[in-house]
Amino acid sequence: MFTAVLILLIIALLFFVVLQISKTSDLIDAIKKENNKESHSKSALYFSLIGFGVLIYTIISWITESKKFLPVSASEEGVAIDNLMNFILVLTGIVFILTHILLFYFVYKYHYRKDRKADFYPHNSKLEIIWTTVPAIVMIGIVLFSLSSWSKIFSKQDEGTLAIEVTGKQFAWVVRYPGKDGKLGVRDFTLVNSDNELGVNWNNKNSHDDMLVDEIVLPVNKPVIVHIGALDVIHSFYLPEFRVMMDAVPGVPTKMAFKPTITTEEMRKKLENPDFNYVLACNQLCGSGHYNMQKRVRVVTEDEYKQWLREQKSYYRTVVKPALDDKAAQDTAVVTTNSGNFENTLTTGFSLVGAITNGVENKLIDFLNSNQAVSKDLWFSFDRLLFATGKSTLLPSSQEQLKNIAEILKAYPNVEIKLGGYTDNVGKPEDNLKLSTDRAKSVLNELSKLGVDVKRLSSDGYGQEHSVASNDTDAGRQQNRRIDIRVTKK
Repeated sequence: MFTAVLILLIIALLFFVVLQISKTSDLIDAIKKENNKESHSKSALYFSLIGFGVLIYTIISWITESKKFLPVSASEEGVAIDNLMNFILVLTGIVFILTHILLFYFVYKYHYRKDRKADFYPHNSKLEIIWTTVPAIVMIGIVLFSLSSWSKIFSKQDEGTLAIEVTGKQFAWVVRYPGKDGKLGVRDFTLVNSDNELGVNWNNKNSHDDMLVDEIVLPVNKPVIVHIGALDVIHSFYLPEFRVMMDAVPGVPTKMAFKPTITTEEMRKKLENPDFNYVLACNQLCGSGHYNMQKRVRVVTEDEYKQWLREQKSYYRTVVKPALDDKAAQDTAVVTTNSGNFENTLTTGFSLVGAITNGVENKLIDFLNSNQAVSKDLWFSFDRLLFATGKSTLLPSSQEQLKNIAEILKAYPNVEIKLGGYTDNVGKPEDNLKLSTDRAKSVLNELSKLGVDVKRLSSDGYGQEHSVASNDTDAGRQQNRRIDIRVTKK
């Protein structure tokens, strides 16, 4: 890269020197009142030589830098796309070289001379028909050449095609695989909440064996269709080695199909790079954490894929159902008992709405009624707050728990609290710190609007520090995106 820049600077310098020499020569000729015919001829020659030099350098650079191009296509569809691209490059390359050869040649051949007079040549119907018809025929050929690949990528797939779902969000990919039934559970945007960001309908039996995975694993030589979506802004599903790309647009489900033909191990051998991995990237500038929006993709043999599949667990059976069963048991406990440390009705007469025995309301009241001293290390996490993705705007569904906390603070008028905001580690640390600070401040402002004296409240953001779960999984990152409460005065 440095060498290329240096060569360009040298060419520019030579051009400047030649230009100055030409001007000096013209000035001398003018002073001597000589015929400047030779001066114009020299200037034209210099310009032509420099033009040919730049053209030759361009061709040499393209040849030498071609080693850095993408490797051989890893998908069946990518081969056709590469063939089309190569055809266009060769065609336009030939036109580029020929037109520039003529351009620089004409600069010299038709340079200014006093004894030369230009011809008036305003129109040539035959020539215009030729240069309109030929490009049109070429364009039609390119379109017809590409239609077969286009229809294959976007046509209806066979029954045996592996169907997966990939959803983009700031700044990660959520990947869902079907279970043994081969069908993905349906989604409903009205079901979206902090515990179900995809809005999967868990009452639909097809969703019970679906799997949320941390990498995309594909069997070689088997077609796959990817259902693509987004939760917030426009992202782009981009697999450069497979030559496939499709925008992920909120509210507009799209899909595309391709067949992987080279395993990860085979590509490592081709590139002589044991650390190579296929990577799903976002090809849209979707925000400050765009650079970090990657998901590893592995192409494996059929046996390796089946083994990997056996190791995956149903998200419904391992996460959703146990949580639903636990919540049902807790809700029953709240309804049937109103004694002990947790009172469903406060001393002010306000009845807490939606509070559960292990929720933040219960934990906070339990602490306030105990003899336990205030501690800098004792925090309670909100469990029903929901923010707009990537923003500090609280969603309406958060009001229920915010109202509960405000009423608890009114029931304990001497209590002061601090609010702490936290994020996962996706994106730049400084952006995460700002987001966590803004979110904690939003909660403080909302509690103030609900009647809590602002002097009793403080807030701070800690960004991606103090994680409570691993940031290596989507579930862990979701737990780390939270707002906590700490009592600073009883």
